[in-house]
Amino acid sequence: MTPSSPLPGDVVQIEKLAPDGKSVISYQGWLVTDDDPILVLARWEMPDLHLSYTTFAHGDLLLEAYYRGRPYNIFALFDGQGAPEDVDWGAILARSADARPTLQSLEAICQNINARCPLKGFYVNFTHPVRYDPIHRRLVWRDLALDIWLPPQGPPLVLDEEEYRALNLVQTEPKLAHAIERIREQILHTRLSF
Repeated sequence: MTPSSPLPGDVVQIEKLAPDGKSVISYQGWLVTDDDPILVLARWEMPDLHLSYTTFAHGDLLLEAYYRGRPYNIFALFDGQGAPEDVDWGAILARSADARPTLQSLEAICQNINARCPLKGFYVNFTHPVRYDPIHRRLVWRDLALDIWLPPQGPPLVLDEEEYRALNLVQTEPKLAHAIERIREQILHTRLSF
């Protein structure tokens, strides 16, 4: 018997790869939709990660958007301190799903989360396009170092530019490098929303 296609609320395995293709982290999330973008809700289960611009705290929620043909993903980071540990997010997503998820249903899910968990900001990762296997419920993305942090208020912050330049994508993958630069400028000059 072959596995069926995943439904909203089903658990999917997410794996982040380093630029060289080595595994960095693997974790689980709940599928929101596997259209384009593929949307996953995940909980930060690791110890608190204190950064100069925000904290990824144990229990925080991430609404992650993965694009099949674009060189980036977007994580909306929500403060999870207001959400009890035992919330069954898979069941919530399964109940809130409609036959064909739309941007409006995504916004409703965001608002539902935001009512309990305030938005800390958006984290944009520049990447190779995502690889997604719906039958085995597995999503893999390869990071390209460059990131942008977009707080709810205030200017965006570009991160890890030196590491990105060291990858030398301009020489090795010029089309990808050009696409990343174009999208980076768009993000820096317009406010981002899902």
